[in-house]
Amino acid sequence: MATKAHLKIFKKGVKTWNQWRQDKPRIEPDLSNENIFKLGLETTNLSRMDFTHVNLHRTYLHVFDLSSADFKKANLSEANLTSSDLSNADLREANLRGTVFRFSNLSGANLSGVNLTKVKFEDANLSGANLSEADLRAVDLNEMDLSGANLTKANLSGANLKGANLTKANLSAANLSDMDLRGVDLRTANLSKTNLSGANLGAVDLREANLKGANLAKANLSAANLSGANLREASLREVNLINTDLIRANLSGVDISGAILSGTHLGEANINGVNLSGMDFSQVDFSRVDFTGVDLSRTDLRKANLKGANLSEVDLNGINLSDADLREADLRKANLCEANLNRANLEGADITAAHLYRTTQYDWRIEGIKCDYIFCDPEAKIPLPKDRDFRPGEFERLFKELPTIELVLESGVTPLDAFVMDQVVQAINEKRPELELKLDSFHSGGQPHAVFTVPRREYCDEHLHDEIKAAYETQIVKLKRSTVSLKDALSVRYGGPELRKSRRFERLETVTIEKPESELLGYAQLNNFSAEGMMLRSGFAIRPGELINIRFEKPLYASGAQVVASKVVWCRDLEAHGETVSRFGIGIGLAQLLQFAEE
Repeated sequence: MATKAHLKIFKKGVKTWNQWRQDKPRIEPDLSNENIFKLGLETTNLSRMDFTHVNLHRTYLHVFDLSSADFKKANLSEANLTSSDLSNADLREANLRGTVFRFSNLSGANLSGVNLTKVKFEDANLSGANLSEADLRAVDLNEMDLSGANLTKANLSGANLKGANLTKANLSAANLSDMDLRGVDLRTANLSKTNLSGANLGAVDLREANLKGANLAKANLSAANLSGANLREASLREVNLINTDLIRANLSGVDISGAILSGTHLGEANINGVNLSGMDFSQVDFSRVDFTGVDLSRTDLRKANLKGANLSEVDLNGINLSDADLREADLRKANLCEANLNRANLEGADITAAHLYRTTQYDWRIEGIKCDYIFCDPEAKIPLPKDRDFRPGEFERLFKELPTIELVLESGVTPLDAFVMDQVVQAINEKRPELELKLDSFHSGGQPHAVFTVPRREYCDEHLHDEIKAAYETQIVKLKRSTVSLKDALSVRYGGPELRKSRRFERLETVTIEKPESELLGYAQLNNFSAEGMMLRSGFAIRPGELINIRFEKPLYASGAQVVASKVVWCRDLEAHGETVSRFGIGIGLAQLLQFAEE
């Protein structure tokens, strides 16, 4: 119950009341259970009034100007301050159990360290308020204006922040674990070292927020906007990042293990020092990201957007990059051994000095690719080309996947076919030079067939197939009637002069050695060749008598096959004889395969 003497002084106004409080510092006034509005005060302006230690239990102070008032250690339990202005008021250590601040203005108020668990803040304005270390557990802050508020180390566990405005708020080291924060505006908020583990931040606006060192383990950030946010050294373990916007975000040193990423936008993000090993990044946007020093071992980058990304000198050994967008990416000196680049788009990318040993490249797109040279041998010691200078467009011509036509060879692949098909291709190209028809390879496994390439898909029609078949059958009939042996008929035009049985021609290039079933054995250096065979240098041995296919950059003869069936005649250990360039020398026989029985 209010003390009448205290009420009498209170009615005299702020100046008199504050002077009395100053003169009688030991008195703790009692204004409890009183409706101040009904006291008939001359003014509702109680700004800067000294309420320290005052008992205001169940007191009605609604619609008053209490701005900058001092309520330190006051008892405001169950007091009603509806629609009052408490801007910049000091409420530290006040008892606010059951206090009503409905529609009240608490902007800039100091509530640091206060227990607010039983306070009613309906539609109150807490913008810029100091709520550091305050206890806000389970408090209803629905659609509250908390912009610019200081919530450092505040405990907000279980609080209702639905629709709240927390832009530019300081939530550093606050406890927001397991909270539903959907619909909360956290743009530019300071959430450094904040505990957000298990929180639901789905579709939340966190643009340019500071989340340095924050704990976001197992949180839901799906479809959230974190563009430009600072997440340096934050924990994102097992976080849901599906369709999350992390464009230009700072993810340096982040723990992202176990996170779910699909449709995630990481364009231009800083991922320096992030361990991405073993992660599934299929369909993730990494456009213009700098991967320098990043561990990508065992990652899945299928359909990933890596446009303009810096992958220079990055280890991509065995990585699945199928269907990835690598346009304009920097892949200089990248390790792409055994990587899957099927259907990948590398238009405008730079792959100079990249290691492409056993790389799969089916239907990849390499228009406008930049490349001075590459390495295709296991140890990346033999440049291709040897002079390290691909001419403009040369890499594209060598590696571009061209449209193909297959001709089934019902009698199987024979030694005769290599020569016959060369004659067929030359004859058709003379009639229709626009086709640029080339013999690509022979395949003896399954249904034997020859493969031809043309530069444009519209040329691959039934008419061309029938034309090749008719020309092939005509050439076979002609040769069987001829009395000239194949060795005499074979004119190898590479290098100009006609080849003879004993004459050898120097030709240094890297060739691919395959088993007849198209299984890759490795790479070797072609040393020389003749009509009967060739000599290769290699880092591995092949048993004499074994049948192999040799794939060339360019055919050994005009329009000839890029893949030549052959037989190993001899294999010698060159290193044992003091040679240091290559370990093994391999003699290849072609005479048996290029001859046919004269019957």
